[in-house]
Amino acid sequence: MIDFRYHIVSIVAIFFALGAGVVLGAGPLKGTGSELVQSQAEKDRQQLADARAELVQVKALDKYRDDYVAKVTAGLTDGKLDGKRIVVVTMPGADGDLTNSLQDELEKAGGQVTTRVSLDAKLFDPGQRQLVEPLVTDLVTADTPFPPDSTTYERAGLILARGVAAKEEGRPADADSTKILSGLTGAKLLSLKPSQIKDRASLIVVVAAKPPTPTPDNSSYSDAVDFITGLDQASGGVVVAGTPETAQNGGLLKALRSDSEATKIVSSVDVADIPSGRMTVVFALAEQATGKAGQYGAMDAKNGVAPSAVQTKDN
Repeated sequence: MIDFRYHIVSIVAIFFALGAGVVLGAGPLKGTGSELVQSQAEKDRQQLADARAELVQVKALDKYRDDYVAKVTAGLTDGKLDGKRIVVVTMPGADGDLTNSLQDELEKAGGQVTTRVSLDAKLFDPGQRQLVEPLVTDLVTADTPFPPDSTTYERAGLILARGVAAKEEGRPADADSTKILSGLTGAKLLSLKPSQIKDRASLIVVVAAKPPTPTPDNSSYSDAVDFITGLDQASGGVVVAGTPETAQNGGLLKALRSDSEATKIVSSVDVADIPSGRMTVVFALAEQATGKAGQYGAMDAKNGVAPSAVQTKDN
């Protein structure tokens, strides 16, 4: 992009100089036009060189920050999730590399990822509500009562959580969970990897996708927020992991954090794309296991950079 601009400036300079030469001829202003163009070109070259140097410095500092976290603070999450089974749920369009990095961090902390659930865009399509509502009602189990004032998508979250998770550790998959997962995958609302689960998890990490373009209204995420709330109610805890973009207008974390009821039980981290942020996801998940919730990260995160239990106390 920088080189392209440089060539454009050079081409414009050439044509300007030719035009100036034709107009001015060999008169008293001979050479003035080309000298001005040459001076401007030199300034542009210097600006481009400065911008290039600044970009190199920013990249170097970013690499230093990430390397520092990875090498100097390595081991801080070790054992934080020992004995914990975890389900990773990806929202439609969530980044695969980010999801893989999060899974690696969860496993380094001692957690076991039992399955990855990929939600299909069809699940939240308003035109598919007539499919979701009766399906959710058909899949309800005796041990998953719906709150009287629950929404369709809150119930859908409760149902999925019953299929892959439980409030306590050590719950195996059973006939009800098999029925639920068969119904949801058969309707092509989601997919599982692996497709069969042996043990249900207690904790859930939801991976948010970057906002689409054009940026949607925050209210467009109300069904997704209800769904995530349902996941939390039928499990041992949920952390939503995203990038800074997801915590700004048009992002899932922004919508979640705007819901005062949801933030009482669901945690979120808006810097999961960097090593320190992925560590914070681990800390937040461990905190969820104790029944607490918090909103962490860099973008208007109400509870700061990480759970207070892992922050250095002021003297």
